[in-house]
Amino acid sequence: MADRAEFSFSLVIVSMQSVRTANGLTIELASEQDTEQLGRALAGVVAPGVVIGLVGPLGAGKTRLTRALAEALDVDPSSIASPTFVLIHEYEGRIPVYHFDAYRLPSADDFESLGASDYFTGDGVCLIEWANLVVDRLPLDVWMIQIEPTGLEQRTIYISVPNNSKIIDQLAERLTQV
Repeated sequence: MADRAEFSFSLVIVSMQSVRTANGLTIELASEQDTEQLGRALAGVVAPGVVIGLVGPLGAGKTRLTRALAEALDVDPSSIASPTFVLIHEYEGRIPVYHFDAYRLPSADDFESLGASDYFTGDGVCLIEWANLVVDRLPLDVWMIQIEPTGLEQRTIYISVPNNSKIIDQLAERLTQV
């Protein structure tokens, strides 16, 4: 009798739910896989010059979402880290990713002194963790993503893209693709 090969299969059921609102999109994430799917969907609609503000408490998943988006843009996963102590990380990918952290800055003026605004009109996408601390230094067309933990891996995400319902529609469509 021939040796029997054993196979292990894993099935990931994405249980993400999204609702279109007047101001954007509200998304219920049930797992890390949902966060990764959201990152891939965002990577599919961003373009150079897009600035995304990330807001949420410590451990909410701001860096995890950034990692998922960056990986989907072909950034080397091993190079992606929280920018808490470096303040700005630059990652090369299909579109460059500029990852900022405003948490440890004493003021919004210090954020501006980093030269952050020079990145906003550059050739990459900017993701700013703790954007609520520097909101008055961000461009008017900043995409805002509010992350609210609702459980161990569960999150409610609120996404706002000013004056661009087309982007929200494209994002909502991408979220339905697995």
